Amino acid sequence: MATQHDTGGGKAVPLDLPDPQVKILRGTLTSCLEGVSGDLRTPERVPNPEKARREADAYERLLAALDEGKIIVPDEAAREAVEVMVLAAEEDTNYAEIIAEHNALFGLLGVLAPGEGSA
Repeated sequence: MATQHDTGGGKAVPLDLPDPQVKILRGTLTSCLEGVSGDLRTPERVPNPEKARREADAYERLLAALDEGKIIVPDEAAREAVEVMVLAAEEDTNYAEIIAEHNALFGLLGVLAPGEGSA
């Protein structure tokens, strides 16, 4: 498992996240690592195997950081991997529409029951 990488002058900073978030991240990162590792079993079928290897290494570093409670920053490959996951999650859940609906409903609730509907 690749938990070491060239920090490029990076430094270790605390990764102080609540336990429920760590649990979610561990599951998500493990799934992503398993997916890209599976893809790399047949690298000839992967459009960019080098990028896939960088992603796998980044997922391993992020999982190690969750275990250690600290993370080396900056880590551009890890940042890019997480950014891709964030954008995919937003798209999969239609996040912008959900937030707009939430705000509209709480706005209406605020009119119907002043003081009770603030979020």
